[in-house]
Amino acid sequence: MNSALIKSCHCVWFFMHKFQDCFICSCLRSSRMQCSAEDLAHHLVAEFRKQWFPSELLQNPDNLNSALQEVSVPVMADDRISLTEEIVQKTRMRGTLTWAPPTFQIIFFVQPTNRRSDVIASQHFLCAGCGTKIEPRYMKKLRYCDYLGRYFCDGCHGGLESVIPGRVLNNWDFARYPVCHFSRQLLDSIWQQPLFKLTSVAKNLYSQAKELQRFRELQEQLVSIKKLLSTCRLSDRVLDEFEQLPAHLIQELHLFSMHDLIRVKKGQLCTIAKALVQSAVTHIDICELCQAKGFICEFCHSEEVIFPFQRDTCTRCQDCRACFHISCFRDESCPKCARLQKRKKLQEDINL
Repeated sequence: MNSALIKSCHCVWFFMHKFQDCFICSCLRSSRMQCSAEDLAHHLVAEFRKQWFPSELLQNPDNLNSALQEVSVPVMADDRISLTEEIVQKTRMRGTLTWAPPTFQIIFFVQPTNRRSDVIASQHFLCAGCGTKIEPRYMKKLRYCDYLGRYFCDGCHGGLESVIPGRVLNNWDFARYPVCHFSRQLLDSIWQQPLFKLTSVAKNLYSQAKELQRFRELQEQLVSIKKLLSTCRLSDRVLDEFEQLPAHLIQELHLFSMHDLIRVKKGQLCTIAKALVQSAVTHIDICELCQAKGFICEFCHSEEVIFPFQRDTCTRCQDCRACFHISCFRDESCPKCARLQKRKKLQEDINL
C-alpha cells in the first residue's frame, strides 16, 4: 500500500462480539483524495451512526470515544432480541411484498399454458422484470418469457429467442422461443456447462430420442475403452484424440450440457464418437499390452480375446465382471463365480 493511500485512511469503526465491544482505528485523511473508497466508507459510517446512535451523542463529533463507551454498555438478552428484530425490520427487502425481480434458477420443466390475463393478474399487474405498474388496457403489449412463464415490459423483453432446457429435456424440442433479457443471459451463461444429469431430470428422454440412445451406446463404449487405454503406456496418441469430446462426456455417463444435446441432435457427437471408437479398437487389436488385459470366453474357450466394450457380441457377469460371448452366456451359470465360490468354501473348510 503506497503512502498516499495510507495517508488517505480515515476513522473507521464497527461493532464486534454481538454489538457489545467496539473499537476505533484512527489515522490521517488526505484532502487530495475526495472520491476515494476510504472517503466513501467514511460517509457510509456517518450515515450508519445517524441511524443507530442517539442524536445527543452525535452533537460532539470529536468525542466519539466517549460516545462509543456509553453505547457499549453490556446489553441483556431481551435487549439483544429487540435489537435483532429491529435490524430485521430495517433490512432492505429484495423487491416489495407484491413484486420481486427474477432469480437465477435452472428450470427443468415446461411452463404450463395459462391465459394471459390470469398470469398478469397473478403478477399484480406488474412487469415481472422491473416491477413497473401495467394498466389492464395495456396487457396485450406485454411480452411472454417462455423460460420463466411470466410477462415483461418491452424494456425487460426485447423479443430475443433461445432454446428452452425444459422443452429439450421433456420433448426433445430444440425450437427457439421468446425469452426476456434476464432469461437470455442466464441461458447463455449455462449453455456449455454440464448441468443436466439425464437419469435424474429426464428419465424418459432416451426412449424419445433415437439419436441420444445411439450416442449413449457409443459413450458407454468410450468410457470403457478409455479406462483400458489409460493403463497402456503406448496409447498416448489415441488418448489425445479423445480431447475432441468434452471431458465430462468421457468421465461420467448421462451428464450433458445444452450445447452437447444440440450436437447430439445434429449428429455431430455421434460422428466424433464413432471415429474415436474405431481408432481405439485399431490400437487395441495390435497392442500386446492391451490384448493382455482382455478376456477369454470360458464357455467356448475360443482363442479370440474379447473386451467388455464389445457390447454387440459380449456381455459381463454382474457379480464377478468376467466377460463372455453373449451367445455362450445364455441360461448358463458363470464359471468364474462357481470357481470363486468353490475356492471360498475350500478355504472355510481349511480354517475349521
